[in-house]
Amino acid sequence: MMRSCFRPTGMVFLAALSLTSLSTTARANSPAPVQAPATQAAALTADPLPTMRPEERGLMIFQQVCSSCHSMERAHYGDMIGLQPSVTALQHWAQQRHAGLESPIASPYPSVAVGKANNGGDYPPDLSHIARTIRGGPDYIRQMLAGYRPTPPGVTLAPNTYYNPIALTHHHKFKMRPPLHEGMITFPDGTQATIPQMASDVTAFLQWADDSHRRTRQFIGTAVLLYLALLGGVLLALWRLLKRTA
Repeated sequence: MMRSCFRPTGMVFLAALSLTSLSTTARANSPAPVQAPATQAAALTADPLPTMRPEERGLMIFQQVCSSCHSMERAHYGDMIGLQPSVTALQHWAQQRHAGLESPIASPYPSVAVGKANNGGDYPPDLSHIARTIRGGPDYIRQMLAGYRPTPPGVTLAPNTYYNPIALTHHHKFKMRPPLHEGMITFPDGTQATIPQMASDVTAFLQWADDSHRRTRQFIGTAVLLYLALLGGVLLALWRLLKRTA
């Protein structure tokens, strides 16, 4: 009786053992999962580069290039918060020029004479409203910054003078040395620092700086109009109420 009772159990055990062996063999013979290359995995997980507006790149150009000669007296360091949200970075820039966030972006030269001596006899103009006041406007600024060319045959240049066929000067002889050079700035968003690109970006910044408080004024103007409309509605309702009760 005991032998007949254990016989089915032994058969079940042998069947389970066989299935386990087959499963192990199948796993051993199956191909290993393909591993993604480390560089591919890093590319998939890396954050994309932040996108910058032309005005933001233009501010970088102004900080690193233009402000070494030009002022922007009608703008303050703190005004740049619209393009550079890092207050610490703005404070560092201002402190390098012995100023604070409330200070205007003054000329780097202590006097007009020093400025002229360092720029071939011409004092660098203030750039606060240059995009609006110069003849030709932003298009001229953009083309002029990218318009420097080698001196053509038959043209003689005085010392500290440069040839620029776009420049609004006598026979296109310009006192300002070429300010932009290929690859001179590394933009955080990966934009290539070509001369046409930088000329376009810094022009966009000068247009923005010409009226850097425009959005604030528009917001205040809209708020005032809404307030007046609401006040007018309240006064009209009060007038009607008084008219009924009179």
